[in-house]
Amino acid sequence: MDDGEEKSLCPEGNQLIARTRWKLLAKVLQKTGAENGQSSSQLAPTTSRQLYGLFEWDVLKSNLFWQDNCGQWLQCCSFNYPHFSLNVRFLINQFSIDELTGFNNTGNVCVWPSEEVLAYYCMKNNYVFKQKTVLELGGGMTCLASFAVAKTSDAMLVACTDGNPASVENVKRIIEHNNLSSTCPITAQVLDWKNESSFKEMESMWDVILCADCLFFDDGREALVDTMRRITTRNGLILIMAPRRGRTLDAFLELCHDKFDIYLNEEFDSDVTRSHQKKLLSPDYNSDHNYPLLVQLKKR
Repeated sequence: MDDGEEKSLCPEGNQLIARTRWKLLAKVLQKTGAENGQSSSQLAPTTSRQLYGLFEWDVLKSNLFWQDNCGQWLQCCSFNYPHFSLNVRFLINQFSIDELTGFNNTGNVCVWPSEEVLAYYCMKNNYVFKQKTVLELGGGMTCLASFAVAKTSDAMLVACTDGNPASVENVKRIIEHNNLSSTCPITAQVLDWKNESSFKEMESMWDVILCADCLFFDDGREALVDTMRRITTRNGLILIMAPRRGRTLDAFLELCHDKFDIYLNEEFDSDVTRSHQKKLLSPDYNSDHNYPLLVQLKKR
């Protein structure tokens, strides 16, 4: 299978889709290792090379910059919104590819394009969250969209969640060192949508659900849809950024058809569209794997 190829769903769909995703992951690891004099089985703090340049990641400007045994701090700023600034801790444990493969582990690799775009969209459309309870599903080691909401909106409560405890502990460190709880109530906790016990206390609790690029594993997709339906309020809104990646987005929307009103938008922000059009000129850019579409779900 070529790097840019994605096969349609079939009885072996789980393996085919996951294999493509992990080829992308391997590229990130290999590039990072080459640039840092490490082997391809090691991981250093990084962002995906296919980001759209919506944020600036800077070491020198960070007041909290240091490197410990497990993490390194970078300052995240926005070119178009200079009031936004966040110190972000990236995990830098030396993970092997084998250790990273799994449903809850890709968020510990890097910031992916969908996460970057969702955070930017939330910041530009912060009125959506005014006096709302907001939860992010599968936010990885940074939960960047959650922090964009907490930093720039008048949300009532923000919850950062991921299925990986290492991700959640890292997010707690970010909350602590940015003193975010003093401006907006924000929490971090483990939520695995394949484990009902991790969200049974959240029935119909959240006004807005955020989710970035969590649709690619077939065996978790149905559980994700059910979790969204159960924890969202009656008139709740779900905002998802995800690339098509073959038929994975379509498969997700098929599961949502009887549960939500669905709105799909391919051009939802002029800044993202301009960056996407520039990237289309590069032979290394695969829009099917990288360019996120905006999905809005309204609970019926």
